Amino acid sequence: MRGYESGGRYALALTKRLAVRRARQRGAEAVLLLEDDCVLHPNLLGLLEMMELPEDWGILYLGCAHHLEPEPAAPGLVRIKKHGVVDNHAVAIHSRYYDQVLRAMDAHGKPDPGHPRASDRYLAALADEIPSYACFPNLAWQAVEDSDLAGMKYSSYEKGGTQKQLHDLIERTWERMYGRGDRYVRKEGDSKLALMFLTRGDVNLPRVWEGYVAAAPERVRVFSHPKDPQAVESGFLDGSVIDEHFETEWGSISLVQATLAMLREALEDESMTHFVLLSESCVPVRPLPEILRELDWNPKPRFKSRTLSETGQRQVSRATALPEVPNDCWRFQSQWWLLDRIAANWVARADYTEVFERMEIPDEAYFSTVLCLLGYPVDDWSTNNPVTWSHWEKDAGRPTEYEKITMEMMEKILESGSWFARKFPVGADIGKYGLHLPARAP
Repeated sequence: MRGYESGGRYALALTKRLAVRRARQRGAEAVLLLEDDCVLHPNLLGLLEMMELPEDWGILYLGCAHHLEPEPAAPGLVRIKKHGVVDNHAVAIHSRYYDQVLRAMDAHGKPDPGHPRASDRYLAALADEIPSYACFPNLAWQAVEDSDLAGMKYSSYEKGGTQKQLHDLIERTWERMYGRGDRYVRKEGDSKLALMFLTRGDVNLPRVWEGYVAAAPERVRVFSHPKDPQAVESGFLDGSVIDEHFETEWGSISLVQATLAMLREALEDESMTHFVLLSESCVPVRPLPEILRELDWNPKPRFKSRTLSETGQRQVSRATALPEVPNDCWRFQSQWWLLDRIAANWVARADYTEVFERMEIPDEAYFSTVLCLLGYPVDDWSTNNPVTWSHWEKDAGRPTEYEKITMEMMEKILESGSWFARKFPVGADIGKYGLHLPARAP
């Protein structure tokens, strides 16, 4: 086994050493080593093109599992520490360090290295000597397949490439790189919610919203983009209208543009941690303090999304209008969602509206698909539940509108686990149930 723990580990190391030797012989500037059970991000090339790799790089992990907290180095990139990672299912090595890597992975006759005798551990031990970086979040990871080394079907990674172990470490790195950096320990009272209303005019049930906000006014802020700004004067949305305005039309990219404008303005308030998109026909069906308490402890984005393979023929046809979007990046979600500050920053920093204006009803795919295109692990770092309940009759083309609410309908809304519901016209009686109000002490 030539100094390795098993024949399998030796064979893996030998294969990698042979590949590095061949790259050296051919004068290649760098070599990329890919294991046969490696999954690559569907937009890998696009994301690598956006990345600025430091000139001194010697080893680049497209993906790995972190055991020690890395240091943020650049957008999408961290500097790893000695013995800080395991796995090298996809790793690049610069020619400057071919000889050093070859020597390190030749375990024959060497004394106990102080770490497991495996090629990934020998490579990780070089991080202090060779400038070593890793894509963050992962752009490559191990598929769930039969593992020769583990002797079973296995992967150390979630569906979207996030490592399964040491979640606290990954969460801290997320916050340091993309968040506010001071939220390592979540606590009650930390979350603040931006209510973003995309409407025709004022909300249909202003008294419900007034009662909802009154429960914690210091932890909520209202933003709005009404089709007719004058229609909200003296109403619930008065004073909340954003500066930028678009002539909105159902099914067009203008709805995405208006939403992005609200999101960008809401992000200017650095105290806001979460952002929820709402319409005039929406109402809250959970009290504000309850929602904020849940966000304190589970701050991830919240929306129900489906992949291209999970959806119907209509969505597949819509996706064909954008062949430049990789099939595995498509996510279809309700227009109404909740984002945390990290995801909101990600989706607001890029503008894909010129691309998505070619498809039908882009607002039902834009936000979750763009997050995936940008490398955000949607499947791992979001709660796959709808934030807003609605009921669709078969072939109706739009959600059912309710003026009188029965107990049976209320049960369905509550069972959904949603925080908001629609569609309720002016005069609807849902407010009489008091779902939006905190429970009174006995």
